[in-house]
Amino acid sequence: MISLILLFFLILLVLLSGFLSGSETAITATSKARIIYQKKKGIKKAGYVLKLLDKKDNVISTLLLSNNLVNILASSLATAFFYDVFGVEGIFYATLLMTVVIVIFAEVLPKTYALNRPNRTALLISPIIYYLNKFLFVFVFVINLIVRVIFRRNDNDTLNKDLQSEEELKGVIDLYKTSNPDYEQEKEMLQSILQLNDITVEEIFTHRKNIYSIDSSIDTKYIINKINSSRFTRIPFWKDDPENIIGLLNVRALNIDIDNHERSKEIIFEKITKPWFIPETTNLLEQLVEFRKRKEHLAFVVDEFGELLGLITLEDIIEEIVGEIVDEIDIPENDFKLNRYGKVIVDGEKNLRDLYKNFDLEAPDCKSSTIAGYILEISKKIPLYGEVVRDNVFNYKILSHSRKQISRIEIYKIN
Repeated sequence: MISLILLFFLILLVLLSGFLSGSETAITATSKARIIYQKKKGIKKAGYVLKLLDKKDNVISTLLLSNNLVNILASSLATAFFYDVFGVEGIFYATLLMTVVIVIFAEVLPKTYALNRPNRTALLISPIIYYLNKFLFVFVFVINLIVRVIFRRNDNDTLNKDLQSEEELKGVIDLYKTSNPDYEQEKEMLQSILQLNDITVEEIFTHRKNIYSIDSSIDTKYIINKINSSRFTRIPFWKDDPENIIGLLNVRALNIDIDNHERSKEIIFEKITKPWFIPETTNLLEQLVEFRKRKEHLAFVVDEFGELLGLITLEDIIEEIVGEIVDEIDIPENDFKLNRYGKVIVDGEKNLRDLYKNFDLEAPDCKSSTIAGYILEISKKIPLYGEVVRDNVFNYKILSHSRKQISRIEIYKIN
């Protein structure tokens, strides 16, 4: 009779051990994003899972403590049972049998099941584990306290955790695949969104030399002619110096009879708004949020000394996510089109990131935003005509230059 009771308790403990092992795997492997979605759908148990995930360290400690107690108790009972039956040899039999039983039925099988169905398993076991964690709170607190004393956290732990989360998300995006033929483009867009925080406005802004602006001191007739001849909807106005921006005109805010030269300069200037200046170190994610908050579409980029560097628009940031946007007023062109010799000839002021993006490559980590600036950075001088500068991917041949800058470049990939 006692043997049957021991056998019953052994089976019960093995099942309990399997439950705890599977629970540990389910809590570790479950997708928090899916659980949040299921909670929004009204699944009550999803709330328990989220509470467990928010205190994952405590929950894992609870499960490990409980599982080890159960396994040790099961092994002790088995040893006592076999010792009574076989004597000293029973210790060997108990060790062999319990090792096989625990590994197969209390570890491998439940963990494999939980790993294949983590979300479903987590929802099933979450209420029990939640209250078990509450019940063993004091013991778990002491265990975690000892662990924290041994492994002291430093300031880099939070940063490392953030980096791991970002890398994990990037890995999930890389695995993303659907029946939609455009899924590759979707993946590129999602990856681009994650990179916004790593790109500053100085890497993509329009240089001040290429800004279309109007001198505020010229006659009204010429101002109107310049507005009419422009393909831009927002035009900066300057005074005394093209780099001294005093305002921004939204052409759409003007009345439709702008062709009428009787409109006075005073009325036009009433529509000019104050310029918005931002530092060159602002990242694209911050700038996108600010564009949304301020309901603006354009900002002027300045350096640490307040000197105008250029401007950036909302469209520039969106193009970093979705790619080049060509509207009805844009002239479609490919600045990096290969000629018949397999080479690209461009101006030095062209954006370095655009060059690498055109060849589906990751841009190098450098301070320069233009190709000419990048060449100067890696060569440490202004190269002479015909000189070739190399990086790990391209050869840059100088076709024309002045004493101060590189004007024209021939680019071809290194074989």
